Amino acid sequence: MRGFRWGWLLGLAAVLQAQFAYVTYPTGINPGGLAAADLNGDGRPDLVIANLGSNSLTILLNDGMGGFSAAAPLSLGALAPQWVLAADLNGDHKIDLVVTCARALPSTQGAAFSGPVVLLGNGDGTFQPPLPVSGCAQVTDAQLADLNGDGTPDLAVTCLIGGFLIPVGAYLAILPGNGDGTFGMGNSYTLGFTPWAVLTIGDFNHDGKPDVAAAEGGGLTVLLNDGKANFKAVTSNGEPWNFAPGIAAGDFNGDGRLDLAVSGQSLSNPAEGTVTILLGMGDGTFVASPGLETTGFGALVAMDLNSDGHVDLVEGLSSLVFFAGQGDGTFVNGRSFRGSGNSGALALADFTSTGVMGFAGTNYFETTDGKQIAGNGVVLPRAVWPLPALANVSAAGYGLGPLAPGSIVSAFGQNLAAKSLQATGTLPISLGGATVSVTDSAGAVRPAQLYYVSPGQVNYVIPGDAAPGPATVSISANGKVTASGQIDIVERAPGIFVVNSDNLVAANVVRVSENGDQNFESIYQTGQDGNITALPIDLGSETDTVYLVLYGTGIRNAGSASATVGGAVNAPITYLGPQGTYQGVDQVNVQLPRSLASSLASMDARTWVLQLTVDGQPSNQVTLLIQ
Repeated sequence: MRGFRWGWLLGLAAVLQAQFAYVTYPTGINPGGLAAADLNGDGRPDLVIANLGSNSLTILLNDGMGGFSAAAPLSLGALAPQWVLAADLNGDHKIDLVVTCARALPSTQGAAFSGPVVLLGNGDGTFQPPLPVSGCAQVTDAQLADLNGDGTPDLAVTCLIGGFLIPVGAYLAILPGNGDGTFGMGNSYTLGFTPWAVLTIGDFNHDGKPDVAAAEGGGLTVLLNDGKANFKAVTSNGEPWNFAPGIAAGDFNGDGRLDLAVSGQSLSNPAEGTVTILLGMGDGTFVASPGLETTGFGALVAMDLNSDGHVDLVEGLSSLVFFAGQGDGTFVNGRSFRGSGNSGALALADFTSTGVMGFAGTNYFETTDGKQIAGNGVVLPRAVWPLPALANVSAAGYGLGPLAPGSIVSAFGQNLAAKSLQATGTLPISLGGATVSVTDSAGAVRPAQLYYVSPGQVNYVIPGDAAPGPATVSISANGKVTASGQIDIVERAPGIFVVNSDNLVAANVVRVSENGDQNFESIYQTGQDGNITALPIDLGSETDTVYLVLYGTGIRNAGSASATVGGAVNAPITYLGPQGTYQGVDQVNVQLPRSLASSLASMDARTWVLQLTVDGQPSNQVTLLIQ
């Protein structure tokens, strides 16, 4: 853990919901794609979530204050929805939906149909029955835009030939809108052999007409529009990605030309990802700029989120990852938001009418037999998007998001302090001339206690009496402010410490035998190379009771708390409170259920994901190995 040097953690390695906290809502089975739009005409962005496993849509209506009310689930019969687009398709000033499908939907003629469908909106958050859209049967991505200049949204879709398991190619289909919510047949354009393709729309040759850029396996195709939805393809090959699930357009370097970001599978390491930055030349061609290394590959969104005038990037992975743009085509290393959903789907919107973007994502879980079950939608109504100068994250897992009074924070930036120093004994409020102050929503300014200071990182404790709401953190060195940034303070913001890049939980096991004997066991080991790897937890005899003693921050004083393993197995909490030795450190004792052992009859060990929910607030997800 970078710079977080304290004896307790090294020893382990060796042996109120406030106004803008996370909110979660149940969905159908295996939720995935979602969209934010004003579904009921009250001027507030609502949410629609596609539930692939239950053939339904979840509709969440925004109350304008960071909360949502769930309408009755919208059943789609035989249709299994994957992704959702929202726009007014028929000019009646009511939001309609385009939903891409995974299964066949019987047409009115009784023939099997697979592809997008349209649900016309009634303007009150309800929708009419689905209407099939012909032209693409194996959709990988879809976008709506007026491509032919008639004022009506058209549909651009990327489609596989041969299906996902044995693809023989892909193509882009342009389906012109008829103005009544239906689409006609337009031109199609080959994208070559590829296992997947995604698209984005923008004016890439600076002629005032919307063009299309499609990323496929190892290549990029830019289709230049003549203004009437007739396209001329400009292709490139040999791009530094294999499988590309995300593409976004924006002016990353401030030259007035649209650039591209493409997320993809790394060619050198298939388990890792890349975000390739392609700078536009203004004629539909692009040149590569320094890219970004990521832990995976997912959907991308490009916009200025921290209001500094530079376009930022958000990537949907196992959690939402934010890359702050620096205005020259480069980006600051990504920071993840804890508890932001594991499906990789995301939607951004100003949910609170404050001018600050929030986000929504979806979670799906697995039972002990590996079958996906109902998940949830998770919303952070207003997010704090850090400036490149300073990012304040939970020291437990380094996750962005709201922070709690009394919790430990890691602030990352440049030239924050003159030298590196670790506090010993009672935590000071000044360390090597470096100080941290927190100005809360009530205007009170309080010094923060310090664990560690360095030029690139400062670890501090939020004052325990800081008021909930927006706050400003200022870091000073020898009396001069070196960086400042915004945070949101909430009553509880659970974070769990981890010990390696695989999010292995910082914890011990306590095994209690039938006669009451207790044995303490480590769940990881440190190799000669210094790498920490997991040791399997043996649930042992049926007469043993096994407790996981984990450590975190932002957890204490909870009104309610729960723990799940694998998203579906409830693990009883037998203690939750301050750890007692280290300032800001909390301890949670979790009893590991015997059902986890029964699910492992056919395997030696399995990695499980554990997550806490404290007063409705999700923690970061951590891993443990059980045999």
